[in-house]
Amino acid sequence: MKKNTGSTMLAILAMLFFLSACVIAALNFTAVMSRNVVSSNSYRRGTEVGDGCMEYMYSQWRQISKKLNNAPATADLSGIALPTADQFPSVPNFSATTTVYLPNTKPPKTVSAYGIVATDPQGNPLSNTSLSPTTVDSTGVSPNLAYGTDPSTSSAYYLATADITVPAFAGRTFSVRMCRVFERQVQSMWKYAIFYNDMLEINPGANQTITGWVHTNDSLYTAYADLTFNNKVDYVNDWGSKNFAPGDKDHTSVTPASPTWPSNLPPARGEYQYPLGVDPSQTFLNTTPNDIGFREFIMPPTSGYADPIADTRYYDQAAIRIMVDASGAVTISKGDGTVLTSSSKGTDANLYTAYSSAVKTGDSFTDNREGAVMGVTTLDVGKIYSATTAATNPIPNPQIIYISDTSNSSSSRKAIRLKNGSFIPSGGLTIASQNAVYIQGDYNTGQTSSHQTPANTNNNGTGGNLATKSMPDGSNYTEQPSAVLADAVNILSMPGRMRIPRRT
Repeated sequence: MKKNTGSTMLAILAMLFFLSACVIAALNFTAVMSRNVVSSNSYRRGTEVGDGCMEYMYSQWRQISKKLNNAPATADLSGIALPTADQFPSVPNFSATTTVYLPNTKPPKTVSAYGIVATDPQGNPLSNTSLSPTTVDSTGVSPNLAYGTDPSTSSAYYLATADITVPAFAGRTFSVRMCRVFERQVQSMWKYAIFYNDMLEINPGANQTITGWVHTNDSLYTAYADLTFNNKVDYVNDWGSKNFAPGDKDHTSVTPASPTWPSNLPPARGEYQYPLGVDPSQTFLNTTPNDIGFREFIMPPTSGYADPIADTRYYDQAAIRIMVDASGAVTISKGDGTVLTSSSKGTDANLYTAYSSAVKTGDSFTDNREGAVMGVTTLDVGKIYSATTAATNPIPNPQIIYISDTSNSSSSRKAIRLKNGSFIPSGGLTIASQNAVYIQGDYNTGQTSSHQTPANTNNNGTGGNLATKSMPDGSNYTEQPSAVLADAVNILSMPGRMRIPRRT
């Protein structure tokens, strides 16, 4: 029988062709998969480097923001440090620049277009010129603030950018653009019923309902069943819902119990809040001879030292400053530094008459808690109220009065006393002092000597309810926004009553 060698050869060639096609397809598939794997790894490496850059920028932005009382401008952020190769040891030939990467740059920088720019609330970079999204602006202005429910709540926005270029397949490169929005939010502490910077333990002696927000930058301890929270409560470290604070020796015989809170709003861990928008460990460091933290806000500035809070000190904000020296001499000045005297003319003369008549020095009393005799300067708030409501030549409401006896020392204790404060000037009043302040009698209640009622009754004598705020106010008087800020605030006479709602 004769064999058909031609057909056999064709079959073998067909098989070889098929096998070759399979090998080529496999090689192509392997190459594609290899490129995809390399691209995926490059993308992952690029995003990891980008995330690292964002975190590094955020930490620097946060430190700068904490040191500045106002929201930083782009120029304040132009000097942030570039990331270094030590921070990314697994990335070969790491390099970084703030300039925008151009495709023909060889070799390309690992990180380019690195920086932070202030933006408006819509994310548009702020500058004197039009910017492209990748431009890092070093001449920008302060950010436009976005306001919340009231002017005391605001946010400033910043755009952080970084272009990451890493090695990819066959000598090519892979680029990732990373962007992140930073928000600096400021809200008024007056939104809180209780704002504490240290450990907070609430142990009411009777039924107590707290209707406003509660926050502590430390741990919270609540161990009484007669305590009720009606609103947001948060803490930074820990919450002892049925525990007394460590070291509390006053309640050893009391069985701890859990307070009450809304079922949908239990106390929760929150973020650290910087009172008045600053971190004292950063803001006040080496700027005054004392470095006394938040107490700086009620202190006068110290000559010869940098003052990062010059626009926030109550001394600087005050429309009227009343300063008493060791001899008892009183100096009254306006916010612009103008000293008021008996020789002042026009409006200044009216101001001098009003405030000089409202200040009295030379009094003293013993404070048993302090164990000292306090030399007292008295401010008659009633006379200031009368001057603002005078039929002729009324003086303007000062809004903020700063009063201080600068001769206070450990051997010669000085204090400020506020009296006749039932009526607060329309629009509110803040009184600040670096001394201890004592409040005598009613304050911000509208009561008069001929119309006094106990603190637990209302105007018609039928009784009031502290929990529902039906507190007694004088007829036709509306309580005013007010604040008293001092080294210590003391209620001097128990029959008196205070109404100090939040200052707006």
